[in-house]
Amino acid sequence: MINNLLQHFRVSLNNDLLYITIISFGVAAVIIVFGKMISLALRKILKPIVKRSKTQIDDQMYDLMKSTFFKIIILVGLSVGLKMFKSGLTLLSGEPPQKLITSYPYFDDIVIAAGYALFLLIVLIVLVISYRTTTIFFNWYAGKIDADKNLHGSLFPLLQKISKMLLTALAFVIVLAKFHIDISGFIVSLGVGSLAIALAAQETISNMISGFIIMTDRPFRIGDRIKVYPDLVGDVIEIGVRSTKILDFDNNLLIVPNNDIVKSRIVNLTYPSSLTRVVAEVSVSYNCDSAKVKSVLMRVAEDNPLVSKAPKPDTFLTGFGDSGVNFRLTTFTEDYQNFAILGSQLREAIFREFKKEKIEIPFPQMDVHVQKNNES
Repeated sequence: MINNLLQHFRVSLNNDLLYITIISFGVAAVIIVFGKMISLALRKILKPIVKRSKTQIDDQMYDLMKSTFFKIIILVGLSVGLKMFKSGLTLLSGEPPQKLITSYPYFDDIVIAAGYALFLLIVLIVLVISYRTTTIFFNWYAGKIDADKNLHGSLFPLLQKISKMLLTALAFVIVLAKFHIDISGFIVSLGVGSLAIALAAQETISNMISGFIIMTDRPFRIGDRIKVYPDLVGDVIEIGVRSTKILDFDNNLLIVPNNDIVKSRIVNLTYPSSLTRVVAEVSVSYNCDSAKVKSVLMRVAEDNPLVSKAPKPDTFLTGFGDSGVNFRLTTFTEDYQNFAILGSQLREAIFREFKKEKIEIPFPQMDVHVQKNNES
């Protein structure tokens, strides 16, 4: 029935070129209208679902779909219509019957050029969608794992750039293949060039790989206080792709290559919590009462507001020295930044309380006994 209607329409027009043009644009228009209806239906169906969701990724994907879906449908409709027009040029027409392409040879070049243009537009739109999807995914994943500054500020932007570069390279290869351009020589040259660059910049590449390991393994975060053996202690300011910046206690910014950090033993003083132990050691005279000494030390710890209530402070008799008995007061503070000031306050309070309680802090001394031998 449809074939009969199309044949009747063709005869009534009495112009085969106009006939295939109308049919091609008609098919394209039908696809575009149908696509618009699907787009509107999807909006009505998905919008309430997206609003009820607590996450942001579905809202962003919905906005992306809303802004690009219909554009893709338009290009698909035009591509289908163009293919129908190209196949219609093979219809037999006129007397004697001959293909339309014979009567209109220039249409072949126009159709090929239009096909390439539509293909490039489709690749471009798909590439833009891929870019935006990549950004949405990494931002969503960063929020899902509660990524800290070093991941959100360094790793994810790096991964986004790498992903976009790969997507761009893939689109470039697809376009070259569409235009029947041999890229084997280009790939070989690219491989040789990459090898030369890798050999020339192997130290930089090694630091970049180490930076990637640090960002994924996450032995420390921005703001953590770390100790890098043998003697580097400081607060992490920035974790970059090539190096890590550490602020030491002298307020000097140290830029350490990531490769050196990966090869070193690292102590994170703030992870899994910022609770830090502060120890004060003191020596008292052998004449002092050890119970009284412990009582005074505990009182000093309990009176200091910076000392954490859990774990509780404790005292220990750690040894017998040459000049006195050695005691250790062990406390904890909630913030590692209080380490130095709490240690100073505890020692000052111990010195003050020992004076008040008449507890002697001995100084190094040696008793020399001279034995006289009486000769008969």
